[in-house]
Amino acid sequence: MIVTRRDGALHLVEQVEHGRVAGLLAAAWGNELFETPTPHEPVRTAAARHDEGWRAWDARVLFNEVERRPLHFLEIDAGEHVRLYRQGVERVALGDVYAGVLVGMHWTGLYRGRWSAPGARGRLDLGGDGRAAQDAAVDAEERRWIDAKRLAWAEQEPRAAFETRLWHNFELLRLWDLLSLYLCVMPREPAAAPGSAGPWGPQLAALEHAAEDVLLPPVRTHPLGVAQPITVGVRTFGELWLDPYPFRRTGIEIEVRSTAVPDRPASHAELVARVGRSPATETTWRLAPWRS
Repeated sequence: MIVTRRDGALHLVEQVEHGRVAGLLAAAWGNELFETPTPHEPVRTAAARHDEGWRAWDARVLFNEVERRPLHFLEIDAGEHVRLYRQGVERVALGDVYAGVLVGMHWTGLYRGRWSAPGARGRLDLGGDGRAAQDAAVDAEERRWIDAKRLAWAEQEPRAAFETRLWHNFELLRLWDLLSLYLCVMPREPAAAPGSAGPWGPQLAALEHAAEDVLLPPVRTHPLGVAQPITVGVRTFGELWLDPYPFRRTGIEIEVRSTAVPDRPASHAELVARVGRSPATETTWRLAPWRS
């Protein structure tokens, strides 16, 4: 569950809803600068279901015992995190081998700095037994990829080209994931005086957010293209500006579904009941090119 504190309430976005939003971004990606990802349907499936393992956990409404509120997704125990993601990867892989590999790359990348640097570890590295569980999960998943990649490679292109495209699609998934999270937590009111853009990601540990310009991780315009950072920010109410703009048309509208509960301590049983009887609301964002 993604938990955001705003206007006297806690706004809850389920991880699978965040995934659905990422899938919409994937489906709309591509224009004269950014190549449409291929194979398109498996990549879109991976984006939409990259957090599939959270489905059962969010249905339980995980609980922060200390603060007596819903558990924010970055507060989960390392062992639970490994279990839920393993289940999610297995479910996706049953339906689509290629999508399953990408979701596995996303999962293990969380423990390896999103595969961005040799030896890097991610923000979910908790040390001790948690680190051991994560290291074992990475080793097992990388071994699984050997056979999965053989099945996914259609031999219609050189193996090196297949691998290059696969890692490019992982870069895209990483960006869609972070852009979807931005849409899930950010208020729609623009900042009074926007500052310089900094990397987006570390801010997600917080429950409160103010509109800010951020830099998404660089992504190549095509598998062998130049890595291109993308700046995003809220400039008018409910409108997200992107520079450069990576989607096939201007004015795409993305709806994010959330549930709001009162921002006050409650028992787990009370919280589950509140979530169950609270109607979902939709927040609509419009995506547009950056305007000076």
